[in-house]
Amino acid sequence: MKLPFPDLPNSSMANTSFSSLGYELKPAASLHPASHDASLENLFVPLISITPSNICPLTVYDRNGFKAMLHFSRDPAPGRPDVLVMVLSMLSTSAQPIKDIAFQAAVPKTMKIKLQPASGSELPAFSPLLPPAVVSQVLLLSNPHKDPIRLRYKLAFTQGMQPFSEVGEVTGFPEAELWGR
Repeated sequence: MKLPFPDLPNSSMANTSFSSLGYELKPAASLHPASHDASLENLFVPLISITPSNICPLTVYDRNGFKAMLHFSRDPAPGRPDVLVMVLSMLSTSAQPIKDIAFQAAVPKTMKIKLQPASGSELPAFSPLLPPAVVSQVLLLSNPHKDPIRLRYKLAFTQGMQPFSEVGEVTGFPEAELWGR
């Protein structure tokens, strides 16, 4: 099912049709230094401090030589046992460079999500002679009611000269209690 994801260069609120579905689209924090979500507003988890869990990552997107996966942190956010930590990693096997990468996410209104700034917005053309480059982005998720996690996303990027704008939903999240194993 395709959803009407708005482009949000200057707003952190989704349009009425998207909000009416019980979701609020959140772009990366770097675009919105003053978040309206006080519970996650001042929370920042450095990528280097994250210990991955042993759970296999979920594939968010895998087309056109571009792959995005969600990895789960073994530990919740420091000082916030109610906040789950995920890392989105994006890599390319394309012969063309990928630029202008922008990831946005939405969760049901019973949850809150914060996307920290991505480590970059470009991936070079794939070379079998070099290690693959990766763009990473930390996602913080507050799920106070322990509801099953559902995440809708918008992923925009330019591959070579061709722009892409993809939307989808990630399901099949493991139970939060399993992340620490």
